[in-house]
Formats: sequence, structure tokens, C-alpha cells
Amino acid sequence: MIKHWYRTVVFGLLTACTIGNVIAESLIKSFTQGSHTEIVKQYQGKPFVIALWSLDCPSCYKELTMLAEERQKRNINLVLISVDGAEAKNEVEAVLKKYALQTVDAWLFEEHSLQTLRYEIDPLWYGEVPRSYIFDKGHQRTAVSGVLTPDQLPN
Repeated sequence: MIKHWYRTVVFGLLTACTIGNVIAESLIKSFTQGSHTEIVKQYQGKPFVIALWSLDCPSCYKELTMLAEERQKRNINLVLISVDGAEAKNEVEAVLKKYALQTVDAWLFEEHSLQTLRYEIDPLWYGEVPRSYIFDKGHQRTAVSGVLTPDQLPN
């Protein structure tokens, strides 16, 4: 009887861990053609920020620190897009967790044609990071190259 109970508990724990891993893996979405349009539609009528960043960008970490602090102070609709590519998914997840940003709307460039994805976001953006887009309620956007300051974030 105890042996059967033990197997049931172990099976249940393994199943829960597997489901937890599947859920955790789906937190970062694949940024492909059409994703930018999807993001803008999702936040229709709301101010929000799209912040593009990379693992190998020291200034991006300064910006992530500021964004994490500001999210704790006020409700900011934040979309983080890592331009690192699918192979960096585990590292990107670790960074988001480290900065307590694992619950934000997070995306990761997936396609091999980075130029196409950059052009879809902004034809005038050449790939420098950090790069951010601040959208007001009317969805007028302001592009910012370099580290954002709290004053630039929407209210």
C-alpha cells in the first residue's frame, strides 16, 4: 500500500515539474514577422513601452534595473524584446528572473532575418541597443536610442 502511495506521489511531482517547465518555457514569446503589429494591437488605447535589449549590452542592464525599479513604483505596461536569438533563450530567461522582470510581456527575436524584424519595428532603426519606443494613449510613439530615464516613461 505504501509502495503504491509512494509511486503516486512521485508520479504527481514529476508531472507537476514537467507542466511547470512547459509553462516557464512559454513565458518568452517568439518575435517573428507580424509580432510588432500584434503587440501594438494588444496595448491599443493604453500607454506602453517597448524596450529592445541584448545580453551583450552593458547599458541594457542599467536600463533593465531602472525599468524593474519603476515597475515596482507604478503600473507601467512594458514589453521587453531581446534581439539575441533563439539560442539565447535560457540566458534571457535568467536575466529577466535576476531583474524580477519575468512577469513582463517578454519576446525574443527568432528569425534569421534580423534586418526584416528591425525594419518591421522601425525602418530607421539600425540595430543599436538599448532602443526603446514610448507609446502614449493615442499610440503616438517616440523612439529613444540609449538608456531611458524614469522621466521618459509614460504615466
